[in-house]
Amino acid sequence: MIKLTESTHYEIYGEYELVILKIKDSKREVMIGDFYGDVEKVIISSNEQYCIMAGCGIIVYSLKEPFERYEYEKNTTQWKEWCRDGDVWIEDIVLEGNILTIHIEADEIEKIGLDELFKGICTGRECQNFCVNFFYEIP
Repeated sequence: MIKLTESTHYEIYGEYELVILKIKDSKREVMIGDFYGDVEKVIISSNEQYCIMAGCGIIVYSLKEPFERYEYEKNTTQWKEWCRDGDVWIEDIVLEGNILTIHIEADEIEKIGLDELFKGICTGRECQNFCVNFFYEIP
């Protein structure tokens, strides 16, 4: 396993196409992502509420109990994902405060408020380039 990032309470590892969360206090390990072609970038938010993973699409995993094991196409409040069908490659992600900036291939840029994402609140028009209706642009 290769360590991708860490914070005060968590470590994130990559192993082939899998992303593994290690909870430092309990030594518990949970698979939180599975990426075609490996994950490209992982960020843990400064408040340790979210882990954002990018590569072939994006997974935003909520760092809270019950720490469900990731499964494709599962409807859950533990994570949100989109563009995971192999058609969209994320070139970069940047997290500033609560705003996630996503750099998509072909120089497209989208911005998403993470808190709104998990509350299901639309704070702007629906994203044009995303595959699932959980995600909204910040105007």
